[in-house]
Amino acid sequence: MADMGLEIIKIEPTKVTPQVLFLEGHLEIRGRSIAENASEFYRPLEAWVAAYVEQPEVRTRVILSFDFINTSSTKWVYSIIKRLALYPNVRENVSIEWFYEKGDEEQYELGQIIQSFIDCPFIYYETEQT
Repeated sequence: MADMGLEIIKIEPTKVTPQVLFLEGHLEIRGRSIAENASEFYRPLEAWVAAYVEQPEVRTRVILSFDFINTSSTKWVYSIIKRLALYPNVRENVSIEWFYEKGDEEQYELGQIIQSFIDCPFIYYETEQT
């Protein structure tokens, strides 16, 4: 059966939701994630990732960069990462790049906490404040 591929998800950022770009080999979420109803925003992204991990294996770069993220958004990001952890040969196929602003220990620790729950390589990047 031929692989139909997944639709590309591209979402422009708002004051309360991050920019998103999901396509084969590249998953990116960056910006602010402080929406009251995070599930409305993240549920389709999680569904996309659930379908993605069923596709043929491809090296995938994941970029996560939050200026600010609330608790409900954090739960969804964790949920998405957990789905991604089901990818075949995840250690070889997936790299997760976690960006945080210089001096933002909370953001850095959040990445560490999420990483501690899944067997997937994380790379940490400290960025200058914008």
